[in-house]
Amino acid sequence: MIDTSAGVLVRKRVYLDDLDGFGMLHHARFALLFDNAVIDFWADAGWQLDPSESVLVIRELKMTYHQPVVGLSEVDVHFWVERAGRTSVTYRFQVLSADHTVLHADGHRVVVNLDGQTLRPAPIGERVWELAAPLLAPGVERPAA
Repeated sequence: MIDTSAGVLVRKRVYLDDLDGFGMLHHARFALLFDNAVIDFWADAGWQLDPSESVLVIRELKMTYHQPVVGLSEVDVHFWVERAGRTSVTYRFQVLSADHTVLHADGHRVVVNLDGQTLRPAPIGERVWELAAPLLAPGVERPAA
């Protein structure tokens, strides 16, 4: 079993249109699964998207593929915040089989918070940090204001 003690798990379904010509999850859909899992977490936590206030942009995405996901199935997306900066966070993530015995892919993504008006880096707000508490890996603390 793969250690999933830090962060959160979000179950995602793999649909027919997610598959490539070989019946495997298309490589680009792994990033989309992760993105949708993050959106599900934040929506369920009560975060309200307001692009006039702030915009989150992806600065970097790196992923390693280990085992294909074959056919229609469910996977668990496991993710956590590995680094918490004043204006950015680094997520680590894994795409796992539903029983957590297979690591399909893993990687990291850096997200930068931008001011909604100037589109310049801006501090991450207090409310976001409150909601992000379950995501912080052991030893990771939000930066001081």
